[in-house]
Amino acid sequence: MTTMAASLLAPLDARAQRLLYYEGTVQWIAGATMIVATDEGLSLRVDLTRVPQSEYAGLGLRSRIIVAGQLSPDGNYLIGRSIQRARLDFQAP
Repeated sequence: MTTMAASLLAPLDARAQRLLYYEGTVQWIAGATMIVATDEGLSLRVDLTRVPQSEYAGLGLRSRIIVAGQLSPDGNYLIGRSIQRARLDFQAP
């Protein structure tokens, strides 16, 4: 399973400090790790230790989300900062 796109694995510089945003669907959540299938076709591993639990507690398989975070120092995963449900995931009252 590919965790990041090759373009994201380039040498880390200022990109490692800025927030990156990905939209996609939750593939699974276990402990402090989430795998997201991005709209670009990537499987993205997200470290949830810095995301408030209230932002991902109600998410399930195939929930549409937007995750923001920074690349890990080795460039292999995203250190999550926030998670929001994508508009397509909301249902009308």
